[in-house]
Amino acid sequence: MNIKFYLVWLLIIFATVSCDTNNVRVSDSEIQSASAWSINDQPPTFPQCENLKNNEHLDCFKNIIEVEINSFLYDKVFPADTSEFILTLKIDTTGKFSLDDLSVLGKLNSTSKDIIKNAVENIPNALPAIKTNVGEFVEVTFNLPFKFNYE
Repeated sequence: MNIKFYLVWLLIIFATVSCDTNNVRVSDSEIQSASAWSINDQPPTFPQCENLKNNEHLDCFKNIIEVEINSFLYDKVFPADTSEFILTLKIDTTGKFSLDDLSVLGKLNSTSKDIIKNAVENIPNALPAIKTNVGEFVEVTFNLPFKFNYE
């Protein structure tokens, strides 16, 4: 037989055996470690907060959210004994806000909860968070204490 025939078969066998990727396993702890939030990751932001550092950046981000929510709630009526909340906000990979949870320190009816949910959904889109070790936008949640100002 021809030597080329044997070389082609040898090449096919070598390619088949060397390309087997089923033996690569990544443990759950390695996945969790790689996806944990680190100081190098970029939190969500608004364009006007981008050039600020650490605490100034976070304060700017929270202030914009609070201003947007307060402007939406300005003319709304809420029960007088409901003044403190902890809003758990979710920002998806497109920068859209949604209300993930609402912890109320007082009474709040379903209509009032819907109004707060609408207020959160009307916050302008942010620049989404980036997980820098993979270079991907990620969904994040965070808690924001919120208090009504009664005059």
